[in-house]
Amino acid sequence: MNLPKQAGAWSRPETPRRITAQTIFDYMDGAGELYVGYRFGHLDVYEYTAVDQSLGTILVELYWMQTSDDAFGLLSTDWGGEPVGLGEAAPDDKRVQVVPPQRALYGAGLLRAWSGDLYLRILASRETPHSREAVFALARAATSGRPNPPVPAVTAVLPGGAPSPATGGTVPEPYLLRPDRTCFFRSYLVLNSAYFLASQDLLDLGPQVEGVTTEYRSSRTGAGRMRIVLVRYPSADAARGAAVKFLQGYVPEKASQASAAAGRAKLEHGWLAWATTGASLALVLDAPSAREATTLAAASAREVARIPKTTS
Repeated sequence: MNLPKQAGAWSRPETPRRITAQTIFDYMDGAGELYVGYRFGHLDVYEYTAVDQSLGTILVELYWMQTSDDAFGLLSTDWGGEPVGLGEAAPDDKRVQVVPPQRALYGAGLLRAWSGDLYLRILASRETPHSREAVFALARAATSGRPNPPVPAVTAVLPGGAPSPATGGTVPEPYLLRPDRTCFFRSYLVLNSAYFLASQDLLDLGPQVEGVTTEYRSSRTGAGRMRIVLVRYPSADAARGAAVKFLQGYVPEKASQASAAAGRAKLEHGWLAWATTGASLALVLDAPSAREATTLAAASAREVARIPKTTS
């Protein structure tokens, strides 16, 4: 990528610093697991400096991921910030209402963006109108002409999206999907940051697994919350094995009698239901009733199972 050498009062060195999967833990303390969990390729780092040191610096981080889904996942871990338009074309996907429509977010000097297989972070150490302008200019340069693919397939079939997939009518009234709570994941650490399931990996997650979770909230009171977790595995055997492991770790008192194919359990905060279809596993947690939980889990598992296989 040929970033501009100058952005306002700030200029960059000729070459970036290259960070790999082997050196990312030296570059950042504690956050490297997040990027590796999303199939991180490498990171290019540019530090823009100004002659006047009181202006601070602008750090540009270009995270090159294996697929667009991985780059999207990084953005989906936090939907907070001001929506920013970088001149990108609208994606050819009408189902993106399951997530916020923006592909770039800005707040307190930090801009984050998803652009194809690129996840972009640009941070001004001192936020001013001039540094903000420079950050936006660098973001536009980094994303200009890049592809604008749709959200991951497993995310697009979340029940309650528009237009509604086959599962759309099964979301219990008056629950509505919260796009700003939607998170695509491959790692249990990321899932736990969105919804804490367990301190261990109960779902056998990993680089070849695709998962999404979101929250549904009552449109009447705003208080009632329901959670869905959809996971797509490389094989049907992997999905069934994950369901068994989940039951043994999450509801051990029921695991010996429960079927990995489908089931339900009454827990403290509502009903839990699970269902497997082919290589898919669906969990519904904190549902208001057993019927609604089981219906939603079964329909969601079927919808994920219909997603065509890919080589990613």
